[in-house]
Amino acid sequence: MGAAIDVGSNSVHLLVARVGTPQTMARRGLTVLDDRSQLLGLGEAVDREGRLLLEQRRQIMSGIAEYLLLARSLGATHLTLIGTEPFRRAANGPDVAIEVGTITGLPLHVISERTEALLTFLGVTAGLLPNEPLVVADIGGGSTEVSIHTPGAPLKVLPLAIGSARLTRSIVEHDPPTTRELDALDAAAQAVVRELPQQSWPGAAPRAVFVGGTSTNVARLGRLTRAGLAEDRRTLTDLTSAQVVEHFGVRPQRARQLPAGAAIVAAMLERLGLEEAGTAETSLRDGAIIAAARFGDAWPARIAELFG
Repeated sequence: MGAAIDVGSNSVHLLVARVGTPQTMARRGLTVLDDRSQLLGLGEAVDREGRLLLEQRRQIMSGIAEYLLLARSLGATHLTLIGTEPFRRAANGPDVAIEVGTITGLPLHVISERTEALLTFLGVTAGLLPNEPLVVADIGGGSTEVSIHTPGAPLKVLPLAIGSARLTRSIVEHDPPTTRELDALDAAAQAVVRELPQQSWPGAAPRAVFVGGTSTNVARLGRLTRAGLAEDRRTLTDLTSAQVVEHFGVRPQRARQLPAGAAIVAAMLERLGLEEAGTAETSLRDGAIIAAARFGDAWPARIAELFG
């Protein structure tokens, strides 16, 4: 049984799951025993200070310690700790990672955007490459990773320096956001996603799966289609974040980020030539558990083997 804890821009997350064979995982995925998160807001602290201060370091240690205790109580024998975007951007990110390792006795792997994308793709596909084209997008609080799989070709990984929390902090001052702010969100999202190559598909557009808290919370408003997102924009103009919490059951911090999240999702659908995307609760944590089950502690150096 494995467990993965990752510390990102918005939250610290825990997944505890039982790992089957590659064949059973291709049919059912992991058997999840626990999946939870705590909002920390590390990305905002890094934006403000350029580093992780003592308060944030204490929050990280406390969250990891709590989740390690829970994972072990559930029988997890292989524990994987991961740091993503705030550790990559913070000036003292490597030092905090070492501090976590010293206190817990476990290495905290600060992974690159590419490794983050590979883990997410691995989690979505349950460990086996599909026979059909597939687009996977992981939209986080501070960064976004897009993976494009075409059978017979290397997996294409495209990182973007945009996330719902960072975009919200840079533009939104009102609740609900003003029309001018929504226009600015759309323009900023479209500017960043222009870094993606314009996609045209010779036949039907491939299946697309958007993951991460941004996508799954935007999907609470309705399906991720171009028409649906235009309707979401009108909804988010009319409702305060408190009303969004009441009507759609999202956390308050997530509610504040939904307009930016919807802008990013809409811009990505347009740029990737997609009319719609599905969502999944799977994440880089699923991929980390699968990779650790395959390769043990050597998974960071060997994960690329799973993609040819």
